[in-house]
Amino acid sequence: MKKLITSLLAGSLMATAAIAVATPSVDEVKADIEKFQAYFAKSNPSVALEDYQDGVNVLPQYADRRANWEMLMDFPPYEEWVDKGNEEWDTPFGNGKTLSSCFADSPAGNEYPYVDGNGKLHTVEGDINSCIVANGGEKEKYDSQKMARLTIAFKSKSNGQPLSVDYSSEEMRDWYEKGRDFFWAKRGQLNFSCADCHVTNAGKSVRGDVLSSALGHGTGFPVYRTKWGANGGKKPLGTIHRRYKGCNKQVRAAPFKAGGDEYLGLEVYEAIMSTGVPLQVPGQRQ
Repeated sequence: MKKLITSLLAGSLMATAAIAVATPSVDEVKADIEKFQAYFAKSNPSVALEDYQDGVNVLPQYADRRANWEMLMDFPPYEEWVDKGNEEWDTPFGNGKTLSSCFADSPAGNEYPYVDGNGKLHTVEGDINSCIVANGGEKEKYDSQKMARLTIAFKSKSNGQPLSVDYSSEEMRDWYEKGRDFFWAKRGQLNFSCADCHVTNAGKSVRGDVLSSALGHGTGFPVYRTKWGANGGKKPLGTIHRRYKGCNKQVRAAPFKAGGDEYLGLEVYEAIMSTGVPLQVPGQRQ
């Protein structure tokens, strides 16, 4: 039955993407959200929508590890990085301004990504770079450690607030469609799509790890990942685009550029699919 439901969900969403030459309507996006979230509600009836903020840690198949995760969260391993990011956020540029000055009129962290009145897509990382450059600095790489720290500093201010991305504009729904196509398309030598791992096989074990559910994917990013911080690793933090690159490599596909259109569309799609799931930044993942 679960396989049938998954097939129907995938077929419905992919058919919509394939048929819709025009920009999907607001009602079509709403219907996609309902189908997507209903699938996970049926797959994991014991998990409330808001609990998906904890990522894979909340899945029933991860229950034997959850106690260890909860103990780890008593003294989170990322605290020093969060403190450093907050310090960097408040450090003035040479002209005396800070990053906060650039974000004074921006939406809250739970409302990113968004499209402005000129049809331009904004992400937190993109706006951070725009601010840095406007104040005489040099851009940070989209998936650098400093970028992750600064993004955490901003987004964590909205922790506990449900994702509420505005898709009322045609431009935003165009990005949504790009991301939807990317999410359901197969790629790489393994011929896997994002959905193959994070919808169809969410909760199943692969190489001793449990595959996370696509619902709630973006709500913890940037994350502290144990794998990245192991053995004295100097890059324990990761933006969601860093993780996208890693996922593509794992299915033996050439990764796209962090901050490129492919991953921007995917970020938009996943954020909209997770409407209603609260932010919890940074998250901790294995």
